[in-house]
Amino acid sequence: MSSRILLAVPFAAALLAAPVAQAQDKKDKLVPGDFTATVTLGTDYLYRGISQTDENPTIQGSIDYSLMFNESIGIYAGLWASNLNFRDGNEATIEIDVSAGVKGEVAGFTWQAGMIGYFYPGASSALNYDFYEFAGKIGYDLGFVALSGGLNYSPDFFGKSGDAWYVYGDAKVPIPGAPFDLALIGHLGHQWIEKNERYGAPDYLEWQAGVTATVEGFTLSLVYADTDIDKADCAGGRTICGARAMFTVSKTF
Repeated sequence: MSSRILLAVPFAAALLAAPVAQAQDKKDKLVPGDFTATVTLGTDYLYRGISQTDENPTIQGSIDYSLMFNESIGIYAGLWASNLNFRDGNEATIEIDVSAGVKGEVAGFTWQAGMIGYFYPGASSALNYDFYEFAGKIGYDLGFVALSGGLNYSPDFFGKSGDAWYVYGDAKVPIPGAPFDLALIGHLGHQWIEKNERYGAPDYLEWQAGVTATVEGFTLSLVYADTDIDKADCAGGRTICGARAMFTVSKTF
């Protein structure tokens, strides 16, 4: 069964449930659903362990929308943007991601399935930077630890590098009694790429470990990040795949 058919099933279920839920939501809101906006400042922008800003600071922003038809299913959409620097003669200086899909909760498990489009305004079409992915994610909060994981697939990855699969897992462990909702965070992912020479890196592992806290409504995170890519195999010998400490601060409105 194709990925498009798999995604069509939950979308159809969501649309069938929409009229009743929208009627109930409109009693309280002019526009049904919820909007949020987030601004993030960071010492670097890592995409799956590789710096997208040539190891320089980043500013990012997003607008997200969600509408739950009932406790089990709803829809979401998002628009996200960041500065970047590929050392490509200033072909691309910004990345814009557009996402949409369905989400819900079943027996305590949260889930979502959708698509993400990655766009690089200003870059020559001959570079083939733009691409899209199908994305699925599932999570469960055990109280002492919140776990989540997902799988992304692109039929033609960044730079026309062919089929690409990405699988990952995340964990967040709250520290009992600690101030500012202090928690330990960990992440592990693996990226497979069909045409490694076009992408500029081999298939690789990437990971992060660190702490996060909430202070006066701001989320602060400090992590150590690394990949198993040798410098010689990283975009022609660059250091953007190497180990680094990264600090971010974000605020959601």
